[in-house]
Amino acid sequence: MKKILLITFLSFAFVSYSQITVYHMVYVKSADQAKFESVEKNYMSKMAQTAVNDGQFAYWALEKFLHPMVPVGGKLNHPLVGNWYQFITVFPSLSAYVNSGPWWAGAGEKLGVPQELLSYTAEQGGMYVWTIEDSVFGGQAAKFSVYNFGFAEEVGVFLDKQKPYMKNFESQMKKNEKGRAGWVSGHRLSPKNFGEHNVMTWDGFLTLEDALNHLNYKESKKNFVELGMPAGFDLKLVAEKIVETTNP
Repeated sequence: MKKILLITFLSFAFVSYSQITVYHMVYVKSADQAKFESVEKNYMSKMAQTAVNDGQFAYWALEKFLHPMVPVGGKLNHPLVGNWYQFITVFPSLSAYVNSGPWWAGAGEKLGVPQELLSYTAEQGGMYVWTIEDSVFGGQAAKFSVYNFGFAEEVGVFLDKQKPYMKNFESQMKKNEKGRAGWVSGHRLSPKNFGEHNVMTWDGFLTLEDALNHLNYKESKKNFVELGMPAGFDLKLVAEKIVETTNP
């Protein structure tokens, strides 16, 4: 995801080389969400932006999962109870990921605020590392995300067959159709357990309605068989962008 999801480009951009994206899940109860989001938007995003400016990584963001409103990972994802969030960190290469340091360390001192001001209550979830192979972005930043996860028998075949979709979505963005703002395909680097989700696509949209309309698409079992995915994308998640870094 070249400068992934930043979308401050004046024209469309393709990425054809691999980047590493880390998705770090946390669960926050409804009563704790205002403090959690405030700390990330007003303070930690500044630390992340400094890290981007210094070339430590390419992009950072926080998203809140809105759908489905059912138990996910053993926790009910529902506005009356609590929501899963995920931190997204994009590295330009595997080497950059391996050699990255704790950019968040010493935030209180660096920002000139009491460390206790930066504390909040959140439960840790999983951390998933993905290799992004292809992506295309439009001229407007995505505000909502649709994640599509599945298991492919041959990862390489799946990724190769995504390229025509990429060209189609680029055409949609040029015509400002369907509120599309970006698209990405990739495969999971870690954890790597056979039979679990090992491929994904991401669709970026400008509005929640655009994102939910995408879920209305009538998927074809025949197409999934051709992709080597008999079960198709068996997990779809819709998330809202809370805060993100920008191009340095």
